[in-house]
Amino acid sequence: MSVIVILEAEIKEGKIKELENLLRKYLPETRAYSGFVDIKIHQQKDKNTVIFYEEWETIKDYESYLQMRTNEGVMKILGNTFIAPPSIRYFDTLSL
Repeated sequence: MSVIVILEAEIKEGKIKELENLLRKYLPETRAYSGFVDIKIHQQKDKNTVIFYEEWETIKDYESYLQMRTNEGVMKILGNTFIAPPSIRYFDTLSL
């Protein structure tokens, strides 16, 4: 059963376009990563808050991906557009 990862971040004033450009650069590799299923990124209307709604095959796959991005320095680069460290929450998919 897949896991949903929700990353929420508040973006610094004037940094939304920079974040969008960085994501265009990095998302192709994200989509090719083992265990990746889907990602949707949303911006709160008239706000600088973004939500990354991600689906991964397992939490271990996501943790491996996050560690790889951290080791590469990508999280630090993205973090330069954030006001504070993002919140990351994990949700199991219910079989209903």
